[in-house]
Amino acid sequence: MGWTAGAVRIARDVLRRMAQVELLDRVYVIAAGTFVSALPLLLLLTGALGSSRRSESVFATQLIGRLGLGGAAADAVRTLLPASRLRLYVVGLAISLFGLYSLTRRVARAYSAIWQIPDLPRSRWWRAGVWLLVELAAIVSVAVARDLARESAPVARVALFVLGVVIWYAAELAGQRLITDGRVPWRALHLAAGLTAAGRLGVAIWAAVYLGTSLTRQAELYGPIGVVFALFTSLFASIAATLVATLIAATVTAEKA
Repeated sequence: MGWTAGAVRIARDVLRRMAQVELLDRVYVIAAGTFVSALPLLLLLTGALGSSRRSESVFATQLIGRLGLGGAAADAVRTLLPASRLRLYVVGLAISLFGLYSLTRRVARAYSAIWQIPDLPRSRWWRAGVWLLVELAAIVSVAVARDLARESAPVARVALFVLGVVIWYAAELAGQRLITDGRVPWRALHLAAGLTAAGRLGVAIWAAVYLGTSLTRQAELYGPIGVVFALFTSLFASIAATLVATLIAATVTAEKA
């Protein structure tokens, strides 16, 4: 009975804190900023790696293959993510880079609000930039491990699966330590990293089961804009899992303090 009462109290406190920091609003803004700022740069970078015979970007090729897309869905992805010609207007590049800069500041403020610590001072904004690099490195590493697992024996597949979870855990631990300027105790960060890794694992499983079907349905109904809906939903879910997990960790550790 005592355990149940404690769980209910923590759940109530988490919901109250979510409302206080306007967490879902922050998730939406961060997801939108990530999508708009990162996509043009992603196409430019993947274009440097080459394109397929159908003149689709490497990112489109991987997305189609990973989700097993075909027909209208595959065509919509190719239209949305064409092969880059390695050209980007100066104004567009400047806007994308400023978007990433703005994104890191918004993320830093979100973590400061969640952990109830002062915002990063201007002289420490470089920490948010390093956080972004850590997150990108983790995303690439997990993607490589996932691709290797598809072609591996069962034992190796399990090992690579565990490696992916460990990468998410380590990246979140290091990233939050950076972006909070070392103001949050390690014990709380370990809990946040563990919950975040579990949350992202849940989103990855959901995406593996439902994203392909959702993307196909949306593409058939709305064309390339349907692909945007489906991809944004997946991105929103991943960011929500990360920030909600961190908020739970902050609430639990505050209760025990």
